[in-house]
Amino acid sequence: MSYSRSFRKTISVHYEGSKIVSYPASQSGGTTTVHYSGTAYEDVDVNIYVDTLPFDESVHDCNSHVNGLTTSIGAMNVAQCAAIKKNAEKVSKTIIDGFFHTAKADLSTQKAELEQVVEARLLLLRQQAETLREKQKAMEVDYARTTARYQKLFTDLNNELSARIHEIDQPVFNLVKEVDAQSDRMLHTDMVQTAVTMSKESSVLQAQISAATVKHHALEAMNQAQGFLVSKATTEKTIQDSCIEGAGDVRYMIPVCYMKTESENQRVDRECFIPDYYSSNKLLKDNLCETLDDVNLDSSDDAFSEQLKSYVQSEIASKIGGDDSHSARVRAMINKMLNK
Repeated sequence: MSYSRSFRKTISVHYEGSKIVSYPASQSGGTTTVHYSGTAYEDVDVNIYVDTLPFDESVHDCNSHVNGLTTSIGAMNVAQCAAIKKNAEKVSKTIIDGFFHTAKADLSTQKAELEQVVEARLLLLRQQAETLREKQKAMEVDYARTTARYQKLFTDLNNELSARIHEIDQPVFNLVKEVDAQSDRMLHTDMVQTAVTMSKESSVLQAQISAATVKHHALEAMNQAQGFLVSKATTEKTIQDSCIEGAGDVRYMIPVCYMKTESENQRVDRECFIPDYYSSNKLLKDNLCETLDDVNLDSSDDAFSEQLKSYVQSEIASKIGGDDSHSARVRAMINKMLNK
């Protein structure tokens, strides 16, 4: 916009010099030198008119060009972002499909190889089982033959031993025969029925008492055997659970789940879950919670993140493989939470 300005300023000028002047004759004319000095003051008024119309027009034209350029840049940015997003989706879909196709082909190949190995092992086991059955039959035949031979040998030894005992203890056997003869003679009297009845009742009672005693002792023996077997099984289980095969410098790991929650009132709760076998050790759980609380859980390892995402994607594909809307919504929500 054009405008006018007026300025007024007083200027001081210092002057100094000398000049030769002549003067008319009075008594005697001539010339003389005049020296002069001083300061003169002058008021200066300046009126300025500034015409800004050409500049305003150029600024307006530049503004119009800048607005057009801004609009075109915004449209280009939108189009570029859309193209980048579309190409990124295509590349991502191609990479993911290729990865899963490669993984599926690799797993199918491994499955076929393992099936061949298993079939070969099963065939070998069948052959070994058949060989063992043949060896078992041969061993049964050998055992029966050996048993028959030793039974005949032991029977001959028993007969020989019985004959020698009878020959050595012949007076005793003679006494027994005489006692038996006397007993037979006494059994033919009238008191035989009474003696037989009392003997039968006494024998039955004695047999019942003996049977009860034997059952009681057998029950005690079975209880002791059961207690021994239970104690042995418990001890073996304890030893098996307490021992781990391997060298002393080998590290073994157990699965641990650490959860940290924060409520609305800024209260932080921590919980550590470990297998039931170790859950009774409260000191171990507290130490694990303190150790995991100091660990930075926000991993910055891109390789680890990609590996974790690949594992989650494979689990999603295997567990949620439907094409319905519910399955798609669940997969989308899991991917959204995973990306966050």
